[in-house]
This record gives sequence, structure tokens and C-alpha cells, in this order.
Amino acid sequence: MGMAASQARLLSITARLTDNENSGQSLSFTKISLANQTEQLNADYNEALNKTKLTVLTGFNGSEEVYEDINYGLMTNYGKIAGGLQYCVTDTKGRILVTTEQAEAFINSNGDYNKFMQALGYTIADITVTEDDETAAANDDDVAAKVDAAQSKIHEAWDKYLTSVGIHYGDEEHSVDYDWVDSTGCPIAVVDDGAGGTEQIPLTYEGTTQEQRELYDYAVALTEAYYGNLTLNTTNSAGGAGLKTAAFSENVPEMDFLKNIFYKMSSSDFFTYTTDATKAQDDPTHYILASQTNAMNNEATDLTTSPIDDNNTFEQFLRNGTLLLERFSSKDGEFVTTTLSDDSCIQEVEDERAIAQVEAQYEQDMTRLENEDNKIDLQLKKLDTEHTALQTEYDSVKNVIDKNIEKTFNMFS
Repeated sequence: MGMAASQARLLSITARLTDNENSGQSLSFTKISLANQTEQLNADYNEALNKTKLTVLTGFNGSEEVYEDINYGLMTNYGKIAGGLQYCVTDTKGRILVTTEQAEAFINSNGDYNKFMQALGYTIADITVTEDDETAAANDDDVAAKVDAAQSKIHEAWDKYLTSVGIHYGDEEHSVDYDWVDSTGCPIAVVDDGAGGTEQIPLTYEGTTQEQRELYDYAVALTEAYYGNLTLNTTNSAGGAGLKTAAFSENVPEMDFLKNIFYKMSSSDFFTYTTDATKAQDDPTHYILASQTNAMNNEATDLTTSPIDDNNTFEQFLRNGTLLLERFSSKDGEFVTTTLSDDSCIQEVEDERAIAQVEAQYEQDMTRLENEDNKIDLQLKKLDTEHTALQTEYDSVKNVIDKNIEKTFNMFS
């Protein structure tokens, strides 16, 4: 091999060795990165194995307790929690979180309890007949008895309320008649004017106590149900037309449930989440965009979905204190504060489904990283073999060049 050719070959081998070493270094850095990813994956996996979820006691299967994952509907709908317990959800200001339907019912009723209940499909009147049934009562003793009972209830209800506020119309029992004015949405007392005629007196609320308010609301409900052209569900069937009435005992617990919500809304105010930006703009006190919450006066907190609709968001908000729980106390007659840690119906357990998903993802990611690591090992081994061959050839060519140089110097020395 000539000197020039040997030198050219040596330069080529040197370049290839440099490229080989650079490739090996790059692969080594990649291998280190994979090791870091593996370490982080193991850390995330170990953390995920401790993942828990909140569950709520919903009943019993024999003697075995039955728990379900916590969510807004479970905590606030009637008959969902074991023992008939009632919960409500509030923000840190004490405002109760309600559904859009409940919010609209309250707003449209202008705080009128009877109107609120009607908007939700109920009347607290415990009758199943109306003024229209008086014609049929002439030929049907059963209907006649119900009509008489309804009229008696109306008089007795107004007697109790009017007595409680110190108002008296007439001296004889049931000497006052009652009616309903559709145009004003107001009950009236029809009394003797002392001149052979009658006077119609609007029956507005004159009380100051909760007991008086409840007496008034009941009397109004009876009067409107009988005289106000309301349609009552007289069979209490699920598909039946009209309002469900308190005449059927099975309706009363749910109506009491809604009553507690109404008074909480009245006393502590309320809010709900909406996807309607116009509502949030027009009434920011009661409507909060689902994509944004000011429940903690933090209008920059982004939400992907409403806590009412998304279980994960709801649980997250309970855990971080954005939303709070209260439980109705029959003893106190109001909602009282409860906590996730102290409430006997709520428990924190391993989230087996989430853990299973994490394990599956972990195995998939680990397999991917191991495959990549094996590929790098093969490439490094290939580079090492190539490096050994190049180094051997480099040494051989360099040895030839050295001998040629030595021979040339000896020739001219």
C-alpha cells in the first residue's frame, strides 16, 4: 500500500471512529434518559397504588354494608343514602349547591314555597279533589265525602293561621268562605260586609314566626289546589297527569326533603353551575359557568366539567375544600356541618378500578421502555464490534505508515 493511500485510509478510519464514538455517546445519553423515565414511572406507579376514592353507605345487603362511589347526585337526591339521611353541598360562603331545575324553581317562584314545590311537581295540599268535583259529589257519596273533607281542611287551616296572627273574620265557625283569584295568584276571604253583601279580603302573610309561615303556606296550598284550577295527580301514578299531593303518604318524605332544601336556599342563598354564559353574566350570584368557578372567590380556576355532572371533579372539590358537606339534623331542624373524615356514612377506600388501570398502563409503559432499552443495547453492541474492528484496522494501517516512514528515514540517513 502506498504512503498516500495509507494516509487516506487512516483518515477515513479516524472519521469513522469519531462517528462511532459520537453515536455511542448519543445512545448512552438516550439510555440514561430511559433510566430516568423508568425511575419516574416506578415512582408514579407506587404513588398510584395508594390512590383512594370516597364512597358512601347506601344500604345493606343482609348484614353487609353497601357503598357506592361518591357523587353529587348520590349525596343530594332523595332516598339515596342509607337510613334516609339528607345531605346538601355548599361552598365556603355557605351557599347551597343546587341543580338548575331547583335554581329556576326558586327564582321563578320568587321565594314562594308553594310555587317552588309546584315547579318541582308537588303540592303540599293533602287533598285529591277540586271545586270541579262538587258537581259529581251530588251523585257520588265517596266524592261528596272527599269534597266535604277538603272544604273542612281549608277552613281549619285558615282558622289556625288567622288565630295565630290575631285576625278574626266573623264569630261563627266556618262563617267565612275562601276562594282563589287566578289573576293575582292570591287567596281571599269572603266575609259578610254587614250590608247584605260580601267583601273579598286578600289573605296576605301577616306572621313573623316559622310556625306561622308554615300554617299560612299550608292554607294557601289547600286553597289553590281546590279553587285555583290546579291539576292534581289523583291516582299518584308515575305517569299520571298533575301535581303529586301530600294526600298520599308515600309522597310526604320526598316533599319534606325538598322543603329542607327550600329553606336552606332561603336562609343561606344558593348557586348552580351552568354552560349558559348569558345566565352567568345576568345572574353571577346564582349561576357559575361550568368552565369557571368563583366558589372560593377564585375566578381563574378552570374546570373541564361541572362538579354536578362529573364525579371526579366533585370528589376533587370536596377534598380540596372548594365544596363542603352538611347533613340535616332532625334534632336541630336544620343542616349542620359534617366532614369527610368524621361522617360515619363516608369512607375512603382503595380505588381498585383506578389501580387496575394504572397497573395496566404501567406494564405497557415498562414494556415499551424495556424494548427501547434492548434496542439501544443491541445498537451499542454493534457499535462496540464496529469500533473494535476499526481500531484494529487503524492500528494496522498506522503500523504500516510508521514502518514506511522509518524505512524512508533510514534510506536517506
